[in-house]
Amino acid sequence: MVKQLFVYRGWRVRPFHRNIKVVTFLMMLLPFLLLMGYYGYLYYEIILQEPIKYGVMIVGYLCIISIMVELLNRYLYLKSTFFGRLDNLRILSTFLIENNFYISKKTGDKQQIKLPKVYVKRDKYGLDATFILQGNKFQDRFLRVSNDLEVMFDGDFIDKVFSKGFVSYTIAFGRIEGRINVKDVLVTDKGVRLMQNIYWNFDEQPHLLLSGGTGGGKTVFLMCLISALVRYGYVDICDPKKSDFVGLKDILVFQNRVFFEKEDMIKCLEDNVKFMDKRYEAMTNHPDFTPGKRYSHYGFKPKFIIFDEWAAFMASLDNDYKASGQVNEYLTQIVLKGRQAGVFIVLGLQRPDGEFIKTALRDNFMKRVSVGHLEDTGYTMMYGDANRNKEFKKIDKINGKKVYGRGYIANGGEIAREFFSPFIPFDEGFSFIDEFNKLPIIPFEGKEFEVFDTHLESVRTVSYELDQVDEEDFSSDDSRILLKDFSVEKGFDIKALRKIIDVLRGLGHEFEKKDEGLYLTVEQTIILAGVLSVYGEGQPSYAKAVEVYFEGENQ
Repeated sequence: MVKQLFVYRGWRVRPFHRNIKVVTFLMMLLPFLLLMGYYGYLYYEIILQEPIKYGVMIVGYLCIISIMVELLNRYLYLKSTFFGRLDNLRILSTFLIENNFYISKKTGDKQQIKLPKVYVKRDKYGLDATFILQGNKFQDRFLRVSNDLEVMFDGDFIDKVFSKGFVSYTIAFGRIEGRINVKDVLVTDKGVRLMQNIYWNFDEQPHLLLSGGTGGGKTVFLMCLISALVRYGYVDICDPKKSDFVGLKDILVFQNRVFFEKEDMIKCLEDNVKFMDKRYEAMTNHPDFTPGKRYSHYGFKPKFIIFDEWAAFMASLDNDYKASGQVNEYLTQIVLKGRQAGVFIVLGLQRPDGEFIKTALRDNFMKRVSVGHLEDTGYTMMYGDANRNKEFKKIDKINGKKVYGRGYIANGGEIAREFFSPFIPFDEGFSFIDEFNKLPIIPFEGKEFEVFDTHLESVRTVSYELDQVDEEDFSSDDSRILLKDFSVEKGFDIKALRKIIDVLRGLGHEFEKKDEGLYLTVEQTIILAGVLSVYGEGQPSYAKAVEVYFEGENQ
């Protein structure tokens, strides 16, 4: 009851706060002035005997003390949360007075200024500025001050809340401190962790729209996202520009899941629509079927389609109206129906123009991320009318250092927040390729996966029975084969084979190496094929796959 009667909104802004820095300076200087006055009182007669000498000394001490107090004053306003709160009061008081947000009253020749009820509540992460509404003369203007607050406090406007005749604006400080390392980008019970306290909960905010100009960090962000999603579910990757993601096609976990030809990318979308329909069928036929429950209720894993440079892909279909219509139909089906079945799409493009993605469809992407800098129209397309008055800042340096991957993030229809994509320690030798090569394959389980004929054939190739490596494949006079020839002949990733060989060497296995390369015996090819088969069944590493393979051989 007491809490309802007395709501704490922070410190109220007063006219004298405009000069609060002078007030705090004088308050800190006052003890020294009192001490000097007391000194003068004690040595009054001596000072009168040599007034010039002591006068110069007192003025000198006063100057030195004043400079030290001023430096201390500035330091406290820069570093202390308490003094920072006072500075916020100063800024708001100045803003209200300079913009005529006050009521003046004359008493004789003196004018008194009364400010409306405005409060500031501040901590080290940001502040809440609360303005009274209740029909006062400034109400309409107070409803539109978010942009001014963001600029004058040099922060990021992240929220606007109405409560019983007041409106509160939340401004966040120091967002870069919430940046995380790429290794911390993981799927948790809150969703994919993107920053400290910022997640993409794909079940609640299905589908992600990513925009950013050249060099803004869009590709690196997608790589971070893929590294988290592929550990948790199934990932298809489409790369119309045939550049950044094509190199992933030889990695086992992405085998036959990377598409870069136009026809293959269209087929990828078509197959995922069929998969989605099949999964709905599997859900409704499940013995535990419950209306309204999503895929996870039945133990199914999510499926993600990462589609980079969507605009470039759609531009390639300009003269093919049939294919363009099919693609739009497939995308519409996935966006509108995919959530409950666990099929999600991540769409990357430089600017989300209506020419390449329908406006009504764009509104159904419930997570929006932009990296780098966009023009005003680009931000409007990305974040909608809710952010029309937001000040999107172009910041290339923070504390004198160039910053990469800075942008904004928002759920559909909400205020965009400043965002920093995960930090990648490239200078320490980090490699996405190396990380992806360590990942186990999550086997396709369920009849709905039968639509992906190519991938199933790939799995059969990796998991084939050992008798497919037949000694008759080699000539009777030379039973050895070069590693690279074996890799090409059987369709195996040579990098994966080399990693397995390193593990086997550590266990005492010997491999013959000559100038032309590494030679394998028939027995060694059987072992390599068998380990790959075990790894493809979901082992976490090649070392563990080797261990499991030999345990099976010894039984």
